[in-house]
Amino acid sequence: MDPSARSGASMSVTTDPSPTTIRTRSFLFERPGVRPAGVRDVLRDVGAQYAANGVVGLVFSASGPIAVTLAVGAAAGLTDAQLASWVFAIFLSAGLATVVMSLVYRQPLGFAWSIPGTVLLGPSLQHLSFPEVVGAFFTAGLVILGLGMSGVVRRAMAAIPMPIVMAMVAAVFLRFGTDIVTATRDNTIVAVPMVLAFGPWPRFLDTLNPASAGEAR
Repeated sequence: MDPSARSGASMSVTTDPSPTTIRTRSFLFERPGVRPAGVRDVLRDVGAQYAANGVVGLVFSASGPIAVTLAVGAAAGLTDAQLASWVFAIFLSAGLATVVMSLVYRQPLGFAWSIPGTVLLGPSLQHLSFPEVVGAFFTAGLVILGLGMSGVVRRAMAAIPMPIVMAMVAAVFLRFGTDIVTATRDNTIVAVPMVLAFGPWPRFLDTLNPASAGEAR
């Protein structure tokens, strides 16, 4: 073989990025595989079924998870202005992230706030001021962003079995499940219809949005 050919082959191997480098780059910054959706694309895809799915998601978020936020804020003694600011930030950030990322990646990507994080926030508000908690949230967000970009989170998730993760989440929500007993005793008019409606509710969601029905279960 011609030495120049061998040299060229050698140079192509050394300059070509390794598979590890390729995987790392694609993991940190996943580029959209298609062109972002434009106004014409959005108008073309608008339909009654998709609008119904959006309404179901809005009703679910406004009647379920947001109630946890209001309960935690009320227990912590937050003012109406602070609660309104909190709820506004929740819906604005989650809504903007959902719309922008779905348009960019042309996939149904939904973003929401952490309900377990909200529950764990309650004890913090007992001994910290609201501005201090807000600052802690921003700091935690930056730390989470850094950990996600470093790839440490993926390795940690692979090391922890999923049943343990689900058990930790279930422990956070355990009190909200058992409180239905005392709620039925103290406020029967409100609690009993909610319990009776819980049975057929997932089946009703199946006719509108199977994904939401799975979440309700």
